Amino acid sequence: MLDGRNVWWRAAFKAAARFGYETRLVKGGEPLEGAAGAVGFVRPTAEPVGLRAHRAAYRDMKGAGLRMVQDDRQIDWYDDKLAQWELWKDWMPESWLFTDKAKALAFVQKATYPLVSKASEGASSTNVRILHNEREGVRHVMELFGRGVIVHHCAAGARSRQRGYAFFQRFIPHDVTWRVNAIGNGRAVFRRFNYANKPVAQTGNVAPVMQMDATVESLLDFADGFFKAAGTGWCALDVLQEGDRWTILETSLAWPWNEKDHADTPIFRTLYPWGQLWHAMFAEIEAGRLAVASSPSTSRGT
Repeated sequence: MLDGRNVWWRAAFKAAARFGYETRLVKGGEPLEGAAGAVGFVRPTAEPVGLRAHRAAYRDMKGAGLRMVQDDRQIDWYDDKLAQWELWKDWMPESWLFTDKAKALAFVQKATYPLVSKASEGASSTNVRILHNEREGVRHVMELFGRGVIVHHCAAGARSRQRGYAFFQRFIPHDVTWRVNAIGNGRAVFRRFNYANKPVAQTGNVAPVMQMDATVESLLDFADGFFKAAGTGWCALDVLQEGDRWTILETSLAWPWNEKDHADTPIFRTLYPWGQLWHAMFAEIEAGRLAVASSPSTSRGT
């Protein structure tokens, strides 16, 4: 396992030990002789230089014959909202990308507000801005095509600038942001109630949903459709509800990492509390439903 955040590996290794696995923490770039057939897992950092190195390490691990839990696209497009949007825009809110200043200005002068502006980088809803009116929209575009706007790279602490492009998304009013984690055939659902002074969709390490109702069933049906279309067996989705329609904001690699012990849990379409996710992952590996290789689709379908 490569853990670029240095917060996941202890809980993951504890779960691995329960299944009889030996464990090894890697940094990337080291020899991987004799690792063919082992299970590989990468949790990259969001810091740009480290992210490139961790993507290369993922390729090295895969090339050495490890059975990688994540699929290529979840690694390649982690913390890359523009790449995710290009592939999965049919699943996302209506969005607009401009690389021309005049066209961006013309758009914000006629847009419906509030309007969301995003940088391509920004896990955990970093660099998501809510523009409330035309004046804010024009000022923001002038900054994006001028000196640029500061971009924070999640918990990595690195900063850069968004410059030369504007990426806008239709604002969806919401009180709750949902997260759905795919773990082979297992699912975990989390819910975050937004703060009144920060009406920005964000999930992550929040309240686990442990009761099935019509809303959760609908959410799971939607998420299952995406996981199938994307060809992924290990992925997290940030999702909003708009009437009877669900919309993906982005895909993510983030999981809770609680280390509490727990009893064995059968794997089926169910809901898992925090501490059971790593156990569920290894149970799915043992059942042959993880270590994915797929040919994803880009279409939302019907």
